[in-house]
Amino acid sequence: MGSIYGGVVLTINGNGFSNSPSTIQVTVGSSTCSIIQTTPGQVQCAVPAQGSNTSPATIHVVSRGITFPGSFTFTYSSSSTPSISSITPSSGTAGQSLVIAGSNFVSGQTSVTIGGTPCTISTISSGSITCTVGSSPAGNQPVIVSVSSTGKSSASTTFLYSLQVSSLSPTQGSYGGGQAVTVTGDGFNTSSVVVTICGQPCQSVSVLSNTQLTCVTPSQTASSTSQSCSLTVTVGSLSNSAAYVYQASLTATVTSVTPTRGGTGGGTTLTITGTNFP
Repeated sequence: MGSIYGGVVLTINGNGFSNSPSTIQVTVGSSTCSIIQTTPGQVQCAVPAQGSNTSPATIHVVSRGITFPGSFTFTYSSSSTPSISSITPSSGTAGQSLVIAGSNFVSGQTSVTIGGTPCTISTISSGSITCTVGSSPAGNQPVIVSVSSTGKSSASTTFLYSLQVSSLSPTQGSYGGGQAVTVTGDGFNTSSVVVTICGQPCQSVSVLSNTQLTCVTPSQTASSTSQSCSLTVTVGSLSNSAAYVYQASLTATVTSVTPTRGGTGGGTTLTITGTNFP
C-alpha cells in the first residue's frame, strides 16, 4: 500500500530474475515501475503514480522476455498519501526556514525537496515539518514530501525561489567591452538565464553554478566621463541587478599609428600612440 503519487520502493522477492536492469521490466497496472536494483532473488523499483490505474493494481514482472507468474497487487491509498496543505513562507532564498503543514508525515522516514534540492529537516511531527531551504534555480519550484514507507506527496505546491545578485568582480571596466565579470548570487542554474549591461546583452554568459556565472561585457559608446549601468540577471519573469561602471580611465584609446603603410613582406615596426594602455 502506498501514495497515489507513487514514489515508494516496491520489493519483489522470487527466483530467476535478471541481474541487469535493462533486461527486466516491472509494471504496476499499465505504468512502468522504474528499476532501482535487481538480483536473481530480488527486484526493487519505484512505484509510479496511480494515474488512470485501478486500485489494487496488478504487478507484472518480465525478465529477459519471460513473464513471471503470480497475481500480486499494489494498493494505492489516499489515506496513506503524504499531503501538503500549506507552506510558510511561499517564497524566499537559500538558508531560510520553511514550515510545511499537512498530514501523514513520519519521523525518521521523511525527506523534503524543493525543485529536486533537499530542504534539510530540523523538526517534524505527523502534521508539520520545518526545514532549511537549499540553493535552487530561481522561479517556482515544486515542494515534495517523501515518506520512505508510503511514497511522495503531490507536486502541486510550489515555492517561489528568489533570484539574487549579491556582488560583481570586477565592478568596472573599459568602454570597449570584452571583460569577463564574475557575478555572485543565487538561482542561476537554469537554461533560461539572460544577462545584460546597460540594456545590452553580454557577449557570452557561462553559468558556473547555481550561485555564480560569468559575463563577457558588451561594448558601449565611449565617453570622456564614466557611465554607471545596471548589470541585470533575468530568469523568466524574475530580475535582479547590481551596478557596473564603464570607466573612461580604463578605456584604451589609439591616437596615431606610425608608419601607416609598409611592404607586403612584413617586418615593419609599428609605433602605436594612445592612452590607458596596460
